[in-house]
Amino acid sequence: MRLFVPYLAASTNVGTRQHWARRKREVDACHLLVRNAVREEGLRPVGGRVDLVFRPRLGKGVRRRDTSNYSLNVKHLEDGLVAAGILPDDRGEYVRRVILEPPEIDRKAETGTWVEIIEIEGA
Repeated sequence: MRLFVPYLAASTNVGTRQHWARRKREVDACHLLVRNAVREEGLRPVGGRVDLVFRPRLGKGVRRRDTSNYSLNVKHLEDGLVAAGILPDDRGEYVRRVILEPPEIDRKAETGTWVEIIEIEGA
């Protein structure tokens, strides 16, 4: 399963220093965007273990970051998949591996993140 979520969190360097209330607003906004993307794609919940692959897409005017500085983005989106009911939880018994790919640059496309959910056979 693959979906595009029009969400890109603040850099990990910035996000870890945010006031808790601002960070909560950002997380809540992310969860809403994930729910909308899941609904649009008609995704069904998964019951077994998965690998998650995240690839940010940078549109017009968005600066590149070190790949690891997208880690807060990954955490928000992973939690959003749980909030949307796609994953039962984000613990190791459900999420085997999280892969963060370097961003794709497409200045004519919408900024956000591609999320690929790969179900593990026999898990």
